[in-house]
Amino acid sequence: MEFILNTNNLILLSMMIVSGGMLLAPLVPGLIHGGSSVNPTAATLLINRSKAVVIDVRTAEEFAKGHLARSRNIVINQLPSDLETLKIAKNLPIILVCDSGTRSSSMIQKIKGAGYAEVFNLEGGIKAWNLAGLPLVK
Repeated sequence: MEFILNTNNLILLSMMIVSGGMLLAPLVPGLIHGGSSVNPTAATLLINRSKAVVIDVRTAEEFAKGHLARSRNIVINQLPSDLETLKIAKNLPIILVCDSGTRSSSMIQKIKGAGYAEVFNLEGGIKAWNLAGLPLVK
């Protein structure tokens, strides 16, 4: 009982619980950014196996510097309205890509609200794609 009541031990125990929670948080889908995220490896599998559509939400200049193969460029302020013009089937997975994953993650709920079932954010964006050693088209 003395061990539990010791203030130093309580501080250490609470730090352990908080740090454990922070380590496990990325494993809980939808907890961060309010939507689904995929890492570059999972994105590659979605593209190859499920015919996922890749939407790059960066500016045209950023897109021209390098983008994922077969990705389509729709500037973020034109989403989700411009998705309708691409005639993407609502049941196909969509992967949103930006430079770091921040801009694209903000659009997940809007696109889901437009009726698209599976919408994912590329964790870390183009930077993570490069770090994984995956190719870009220029």
